[in-house]
Amino acid sequence: MAQKIGFIGLGRMGRPLCANILKAGFDLIVQDVQPEPVAELVKRGARAAKSAREVAEYADIAAIAIRHEPEVDPSRTVEAVLQGPDGLLAGAHPGLIVVIHSAVHPVAMMKIAEDAKSHGVEVLDAQMSGGASGAEAGSLCMMIGGDASTLDRCRPMLEAAGANIYLLGGVGMGAATKVAQNTITAMHLMAAAEGFKLAEKLGVDLEMFQEVVRTSGAQSSVADDYLHQHRTRPNWAYYHVLSDALDLGYTYDVNLPGAATCMQALARHQGR
Repeated sequence: MAQKIGFIGLGRMGRPLCANILKAGFDLIVQDVQPEPVAELVKRGARAAKSAREVAEYADIAAIAIRHEPEVDPSRTVEAVLQGPDGLLAGAHPGLIVVIHSAVHPVAMMKIAEDAKSHGVEVLDAQMSGGASGAEAGSLCMMIGGDASTLDRCRPMLEAAGANIYLLGGVGMGAATKVAQNTITAMHLMAAAEGFKLAEKLGVDLEMFQEVVRTSGAQSSVADDYLHQHRTRPNWAYYHVLSDALDLGYTYDVNLPGAATCMQALARHQGR
């Protein structure tokens, strides 16, 4: 019998993830505060749920991919999805696994898993890299924290959108890896921004400069498409990532001067 998958959060990443889960033949139930993506996925064969609780009651595995930004909207956090009379844990049944794709601080992820375990629920910390295009193509990198046996049960679902799946340790290690990986990416982004700014000021043809970057030692996945992607659509999510990185650096006594400089540059860019 095919696993019953629940999915909460049908935004930039959630919608293409769900499309691939359906293509892989899973029985899928979805829930989101916006009705449009729910209706779109129902047309493709998914069921619609009115609450996270309903998702938990139906599914064997319930995934969460909401934007976890408590400072923006305290009601739309992973904790809010899990707790309360209409939350996932209220509808939990023995054997339910909750897969958290949302970017949560590693320490918070561990606390979430502890609380879920007291309800008989296992948590898989499943961070993603590759963006919406990677989710659509099924080529995501998945950074996993959790038990190997829990990952084995979730692997068929994860493989619907993840080409590279890595188990990094217990719950929280997926989130920690995501912070470390994104710290590197953010600094690549800052380096590309400064290089392109200098080239433009000096009168260099930027289209030709982009080709030079792609075929030289300055190459990186961020720099490869900087001119037409990152330059016009800066990703401010890195500000929050760097904040988590510096918090972890302080906690574990790791000096991160590059992350601090990068965060300062982003803050100045945003007018913070």
